[in-house]
Amino acid sequence: MCTSARTRPQLKPLAAALIAALWSLPALSEDTLTVVGSSGDADGLLAKSTRSATKTDTPILETPQSVSVITRKQMDMQNVHSLNDALRYTPGVAAGQWGGVSAFDQFSIRGFNYGSTGFNDQFLDGLRMNNGVVYGFQQVDPFLLEDISVLRGPASVLYGLASPGGVIAMNSKLPVAQSIRHVELEAGNREYQRGSFDFGGKATDDGRILYRIVGTADTKNGQEYGTSARRWALAPSITFLPDDYNKLTLYARAQRDPRMGAQTSLPVEGTAKYNPNGKLPTDAYPGDPHHNTFSRRQAAVGYSAEHFFNNDWSVLLNGRYSENTSKYHATIFGGLHQDDMRTIDRAQAASDEHFNTINLDNQLHGRFSTGEVDHQLLAGMSWDRFNGHANYAGGAASPLDIYDPDYRNPVYGPLQDYQNNRIMNTQTGLYAQDQLSWQKWRGTFGVRHDWSSQRNTNLMDKSDRSRQRDEATTWRAGINYLFDNGVAPYFTWAQSFQPTNSTDRNGRMFDPSRGELYEAGIKYRPTFMDAFFSIAAFNLTQDKTLATDPRFPQAFVQDGKIRSRGVELEARGQVTEQFSVIGAMTWQDVEYTQYSDRDVVGRRPLRIPSRYGSLWVNWQAPEGIAVSGLGAGVGGRFSNGTKGGTMENQFSTAGYGVMDAEVHYDLGHLLQSLKGGRVQLNVDNLTKCDYVTSCFTYSQGCFWGAGRTVVGKVIWDF
Repeated sequence: MCTSARTRPQLKPLAAALIAALWSLPALSEDTLTVVGSSGDADGLLAKSTRSATKTDTPILETPQSVSVITRKQMDMQNVHSLNDALRYTPGVAAGQWGGVSAFDQFSIRGFNYGSTGFNDQFLDGLRMNNGVVYGFQQVDPFLLEDISVLRGPASVLYGLASPGGVIAMNSKLPVAQSIRHVELEAGNREYQRGSFDFGGKATDDGRILYRIVGTADTKNGQEYGTSARRWALAPSITFLPDDYNKLTLYARAQRDPRMGAQTSLPVEGTAKYNPNGKLPTDAYPGDPHHNTFSRRQAAVGYSAEHFFNNDWSVLLNGRYSENTSKYHATIFGGLHQDDMRTIDRAQAASDEHFNTINLDNQLHGRFSTGEVDHQLLAGMSWDRFNGHANYAGGAASPLDIYDPDYRNPVYGPLQDYQNNRIMNTQTGLYAQDQLSWQKWRGTFGVRHDWSSQRNTNLMDKSDRSRQRDEATTWRAGINYLFDNGVAPYFTWAQSFQPTNSTDRNGRMFDPSRGELYEAGIKYRPTFMDAFFSIAAFNLTQDKTLATDPRFPQAFVQDGKIRSRGVELEARGQVTEQFSVIGAMTWQDVEYTQYSDRDVVGRRPLRIPSRYGSLWVNWQAPEGIAVSGLGAGVGGRFSNGTKGGTMENQFSTAGYGVMDAEVHYDLGHLLQSLKGGRVQLNVDNLTKCDYVTSCFTYSQGCFWGAGRTVVGKVIWDF
């Protein structure tokens, strides 16, 4: 299914098919697969547990919170190349808001947009991934990851300041005892080429030292005319096991993106709305292919040390130091001329950002009993520091006919600095959690207190300094009941907080916004097949959000309130020997319930869909037939569109549906000597659908969705 920018898709058939699939799956059966690891690692599409939701090894069925785990197998099967790609088949997550832009991972969770306040809602190996201010975003190549957990709903009790929508918790590939010898070679359209390797295992005969080294490099042309992207990444790690009570893992990561394509938008008229000159092509580029510098350098070193006092008590110490440098100088879209509807204004944008971060998280784990009640106790302290410098400049650029672009002889004015800041943010948190078990009842209760500090110095005027200190206490309580047949109803209540980095018209800093969740749901893990089903209904609010000052439109007041309520469905797992599924459906009603302009009350926030879903079905040929070793998968994703413009003057983007497909063949079925080899073909956006993912204001424009990509891959495990 595919729609143009001027028509809306019929969502009911796809939604009905997805719901029917979710309800019909429990009637099937399958043998149980083996799941190993404590971070949600799985041999297949289904993880039984994840540390990310509770920071303990808790089965997902016993976790009173909505959590999805994207396993390594799913990432390989769908051949994801970014976090956006990995999140596309997850309930509650609207991924790829900037469409074909690959330099940033832009998404919303339960109707709350991903933020860029210097702190963000992504975590790697249990530690926060801090961002810069505008272009200095950290990004991890997904080939370096073992799995990705999506925690929907407030997670401040464990992770501190965060969006009320939820957080993304990623886990790196780290040393394991089994031998790994894995190589991949890829090629595709847009001159895409990629090579990757993953080696690991025992470094000593007794297995007391384990190692792993993961690397990847790729090159490709961007979706926009004349743009390209380059990347290489390397992640070595080593684990020491001196005895049965101690474990130390040291790791490093280096990632270089000398080119990151384009990140500019296109006019609203010609993408989301009618233009008499026609629809703009998806490779239209309002910038200048010869004037587009966008690069990023990332490096990190870290450790994880674990000591067991006995079978019940242990400590876990995590730490990481990271650096990020990004440089940007490009020509960007600045608005469409209304007289001819084809000439666009342009401007230069330039930035030079550098920051370093220190992230620590120290935990005490313990198990004990009080009468018939078993306890799993967690107490911890986390500390995060962000220290960075950001310099931004802008300048004039000559207009361009976007329908017949001539990139020769552009005229550029001199760059002028408009922002040069030094920023230091810190966060310290103390937290405790108790997981209780009594008969078939499970309870999870947690509390955390955070202290945060934000300092901003304007280096263009050193007298212009601001500092904000905030502190907040957040709570979480959840309870669930485990029936013998695998059904587990649950209820949870949780809070979040998120500092702001803006001021009112008098220069006063705002208080942190607060979030609150009430959620009830049912999880189901059948005893007769290796699958997992869940349904969740939630009511989520965030108050003290910023709204336009009615007296001074260039300033803000803190009187906004957003409510998000909805229902999510998820199904995943191996439902027969030949078929596996990943299904997700989200209905969400997100609106402002309070705003400085009363006309905004009741409106949906910008770039947020109200209905979206996905379904992926994979088939594997049985053994003993002519096509043994052959497998194929097909998936569909849809969204009913979002709102663009401003809160006071909105317009709608059209809904869309996109299909993806995959086919593979295990070469060992052809020749025994080729055992461990595999060929695979992935096609994203199979029907070459042209669709708009989201829009900003009329002057900021819209983003075309990612176009069709075709990638062939050869894999070798030896």
